[in-house]
Amino acid sequence: MNLYAAGFNAWRQLEFLSLENQTEEPDDIVSFRKVLSDELIEVHYASLTYTVVNTSAGLRYAGYVNEDIQPGLTRKLLSPTAAIAGNGIVASRFLRNPYRPSTLTDQSEVYNGHDAIVQYAALPQSAGIESSQTFSGMPDIIQLVAYETGFVALSRDSKVWTWGDERYSATLGREITPASPAEKPGLVEDLENLPSGKIKRIEAGGYTALALTEGHDLYGWGGHPARQPLVDTLSGSPSPVDVEENDIQDCSVGETHMIVLTTNGDVYVIGGNTNGQLGVPSEGIPKWKKVPLSPREEAIVGVKAGQRSSFIVTKNSRLT
Repeated sequence: MNLYAAGFNAWRQLEFLSLENQTEEPDDIVSFRKVLSDELIEVHYASLTYTVVNTSAGLRYAGYVNEDIQPGLTRKLLSPTAAIAGNGIVASRFLRNPYRPSTLTDQSEVYNGHDAIVQYAALPQSAGIESSQTFSGMPDIIQLVAYETGFVALSRDSKVWTWGDERYSATLGREITPASPAEKPGLVEDLENLPSGKIKRIEAGGYTALALTEGHDLYGWGGHPARQPLVDTLSGSPSPVDVEENDIQDCSVGETHMIVLTTNGDVYVIGGNTNGQLGVPSEGIPKWKKVPLSPREEAIVGVKAGQRSSFIVTKNSRLT
């Protein structure tokens, strides 16, 4: 398998070279470049300063991981059961609050096997959070993702839940009421009973969230009140995202851009391109554009967006 990357690279977060080979000042990568090859490649986490990729030999890191603030905390947050929002709030199904360890026990001890989500600040003083919160009533959560000011969760029965900052209500994709406040998980009812089947995965980044159905339809919602939406149809309610009338196989969203993989094996991008994160020569793309990447004897099998970066995963086409 091969990993191609484009975008912000000030901390060499798109490079997987040994330190002795890193002699020059890094530049942003403005067109997709092969950065890693391995039998297994899964982009596990892509922040503004570092990238973590799961390989056949375990996790590989590129860039700068700041362990001075809280040693070990960053790696704890890399668990697939945890997510950290841009405002420094963490949500997890399993992690204990590192600042108040006595206030929490394992989920199985408290909820007898029923899923619950623990939320706390990455640092005690950040985001005005003084203690942890525990949310229950969302059984069997299989995916948990974060955006700038909140979270999206997907349960095994394909229900989607959101919660976050009321000031950015469009990112919630649902109505805020006294019975369903912004800061507590609420069901996104508009994503139920869709014509192309149930939701099978979710993605989020910046002020935008995405949901992909079993029938390969893409839905999106969100937006910042002072910014143009990434896609014209985005609003505070989930609506179909049309990518040149293609069925969608995979999707991801960064701070100001999106990347999708169609069922035909093509990659499309849209949004801001300040650091080359779209992988095409342009200051920005307001409409979907196909990425001219056709690696020889390779099939594209996945895409991922970091905050200001994009990744494409391929494997030998003879193995597909």
